[in-house]
Amino acid sequence: MKRKQIFGFDYTNNEYMKIFMYLLVGGSAALLEWSLFYIFFRLLSAGAVFSMQTQTVLAATTLAFASSTLYHYVLCNRFVFDSGSRYHRGTEVSLVFVVSAIGLGWNLLLMWLFTSPAILGLNPMVSKIMASAIVTVWNYVSRKKWIFK
Repeated sequence: MKRKQIFGFDYTNNEYMKIFMYLLVGGSAALLEWSLFYIFFRLLSAGAVFSMQTQTVLAATTLAFASSTLYHYVLCNRFVFDSGSRYHRGTEVSLVFVVSAIGLGWNLLLMWLFTSPAILGLNPMVSKIMASAIVTVWNYVSRKKWIFK
């Protein structure tokens, strides 16, 4: 097991600290995702790439989610999980992509439910924050249980 340290404090075997670090990394990834969602949503809306708002929301969600997932993977390997301890790197990355794809599916479904005028019709940014909170639980549990030690 690789040692996990921050500011000289060793938290390798401290599960509470790992959860705290996951939330810290996840929080920064969420801020990145929300910022990118806002930027992509504005760019796609302004460029009229899609004619319907729902399609614009889903496209912006996908782009932001993919970007923040890469950021999240790199930081979690450094500060939270023991990368390479359960699987070889290639298998590990593949599993992360599978879990992330499922998370993206949840994210897209929630965004569609939350923003669709026929269902809830909520503000896209509010919807993004709510969807992110829900998908965070899936991300942590699946990575902890099936991918990393």
